[in-house]
This record gives sequence, structure tokens and C-alpha cells, in this order.
Amino acid sequence: MHSKQAVDNMRRTTVSFEDDQFEILEKWADKEIRTVPNLIQAIVVSVLRGESPNVPDVAELEKLKEKPANSQGK
Repeated sequence: MHSKQAVDNMRRTTVSFEDDQFEILEKWADKEIRTVPNLIQAIVVSVLRGESPNVPDVAELEKLKEKPANSQGK
């Protein structure tokens, strides 16, 4: 848990995902017993540290990898 001072120094942002992406994040978060926002924070912190996030085996992830990167909204 964060101290009050740490919470006061945190910034918030909003991130939008396509439905299939969010469903994968929900399944991943469930496997790690965390909320989706906490999972996203953990992923970002790992990447900023130069670490790879520990991605669990989620079947839908393979389908997402096959989608073109710029297929949002198309």
C-alpha cells in the first residue's frame, strides 16, 4: 500500500482499450489477483525498469498478436 505522501505525488491518466484487449487484461489481472488498473501500473513500471512483464498464458493473446497494430477502429 502507498503512503499518503506517495499517493499525493502520483498522477492519474486514462487509457482506452478495444474490447478484446481489455478482456485479456481482465483475465491476466484475475490470474494475478489484482485490478486491471493495478496490472497496467505494474506492466508500465516493469517496462520502465527495463524488465519484461511476466505475461501469463492467455489463449486470446495469440489472436490479438495476429491483428495488425493499426487496426483500431477499423
